[in-house]
Amino acid sequence: MAITGIAGCAGTPPPRGLLDGADRAIGDARSARAEDHAPVELGHAQERLAAARAAMAERDYDAAARYAQQSEVDARLAELRSRAAEGREQIQQRSAENARLRRDLLGEGGR
Repeated sequence: MAITGIAGCAGTPPPRGLLDGADRAIGDARSARAEDHAPVELGHAQERLAAARAAMAERDYDAAARYAQQSEVDARLAELRSRAAEGREQIQQRSAENARLRRDLLGEGGR
């Protein structure tokens, strides 16, 4: 009977690498300012990583792996949305600067 219990645990290894990957992805999203630009996605990633850690503590490695994978996907989405938002901001800033330079060079505007 003890052999059956050990064999059941040995079938699914702890997904420590997946948890580490999700943790890194969340860090990357934070570095990309996801708190500002994609807080919902970042929040989902953090919640799923917490669920993965809870499943690990309960030795439910299948659930832990699933939650960790979902967490990483959410974190990558948050990072990409954040980078896209920052790109849009840069375009808007450059467009405004170009418009100002055009006005200055062509003498347009209220000067």
